[in-house]
Amino acid sequence: MTKLNPIHVLLALAALAVGFSSCDDKDDVNMEAEEGQINMMFEYAVNGEAFDTSKVYQINGTAVKFDIANFYVGGIELVPEEGEPVAFEDKYLLVTPEAGMQEAGSVGAGHYHMVRFFVGVDPATNSQSENDFTSRSQDDPLSIQFPAMHWNWNTGYRFLRIDGKVDTDGDGQPDESLAFHLGTDPMLKNVQYMAHKDVEKGGNMLHFEFDLARLFAGIDLSSDYSTHTNNNLPLAEQVRDNIPDAIQMSH
Repeated sequence: MTKLNPIHVLLALAALAVGFSSCDDKDDVNMEAEEGQINMMFEYAVNGEAFDTSKVYQINGTAVKFDIANFYVGGIELVPEEGEPVAFEDKYLLVTPEAGMQEAGSVGAGHYHMVRFFVGVDPATNSQSENDFTSRSQDDPLSIQFPAMHWNWNTGYRFLRIDGKVDTDGDGQPDESLAFHLGTDPMLKNVQYMAHKDVEKGGNMLHFEFDLARLFAGIDLSSDYSTHTNNNLPLAEQVRDNIPDAIQMSH
């Protein structure tokens, strides 16, 4: 029987270990290469003009000036070319004119046909306990916000909040407070857009335009300029139903 040289055995084991290490490293690289970071950005506009809180706009023939235009986005999903939708569980974005790009989550690299999300807050979260609400960290979009995006812990969130001034006497100068505060579970609005997005390793942007003129399509703001949802439910429902047209995906 041939006697094994101990030195040869050690060298063979070392080579085998290097081989396994190389495979592991390669697998790590492949796993990393398969992941793409999804970021979302909502650019504000009014009739296609850039949004500016110092500017007076004409919407449906009425002069309007905006101070606050915030809303929640949740339930984010990407629908791939094949397979099941990829959901970013429990992820919420607080969209504001100043928010800019926000991180949504990571998905496998590949082609995605569609992006889905809702404007609002899901019913379970919207009916949370006082402790659930007050224990949220400051960087959580669903924590206490200024300006406030909730009525109080047991009444629920403002899914969408638009505040400003509106001209009610036809002189071209906004003179009355405009307030559209949408909340309660029936106000949640699902939307979906054809994305045709090729997600690659690294950062990937989903870009949207939010046009407030489209949000108020068909509404005479000189007379219908305020709803806190239940006190003017038909007006709140009209704004809610305009959300899918108010948000458009840019390609």
